[in-house]
Amino acid sequence: MMDFVYVLFLLSTIGVCASPINKDGKPECEEMPEYELEEILGPAYNARYMSLTPPPPEDESRLGAKRGIVSDAVDFYVAHDLEVEIETRPAWAVTNHVEAAREQSFRFKRDLDYSQEWHCKQRIKWLDLGPDYFPRYLKSVECLSETCWFNIYKCRPRSFAVKLLKRRRDRCTAAPDDDRIGSSGLPRELRELWVWEERAVTFCCDCGI
Repeated sequence: MMDFVYVLFLLSTIGVCASPINKDGKPECEEMPEYELEEILGPAYNARYMSLTPPPPEDESRLGAKRGIVSDAVDFYVAHDLEVEIETRPAWAVTNHVEAAREQSFRFKRDLDYSQEWHCKQRIKWLDLGPDYFPRYLKSVECLSETCWFNIYKCRPRSFAVKLLKRRRDRCTAAPDDDRIGSSGLPRELRELWVWEERAVTFCCDCGI
């Protein structure tokens, strides 16, 4: 009996446990509200290459285009000397960075002459990561040329890493009594388990060795 009680204590302490299974064999977890996911994502959200909603069809893939990622058209590229104060409130007062990013509208015209041999032709496109990622849509660059500079050099994608939230379908999680999920807090029922994941975002195609 004591062993059984000890096992229950460990499960409640860890806070992550196997999910209850429904008749279809799928785990049942309480859905995490989108506004809570926005707050958890916090400053990891960047409207220049992330979106919560599907992009307009004309924005899905454009040669050399620099179109906005959300409805207010935040550009993928910026000027080399960009330095803008995006919020006047204290940093700790901004609890929803996704909402704050929707108010940005910094545009930068970037024209490239792809006829020059040292430039690699590229296309900006959207990646649909599926419903288990938040944000679901990620903007990236696809290299359309394999070689450059009279076929001497190669076009290579250059990338940086971003942090996203990923849903674990095989698990649920329960917050401890003294913890809250998001600013408003959530009850201790078994909730969807979202974990952090890093993914590469290609930002240009470089002509090099």
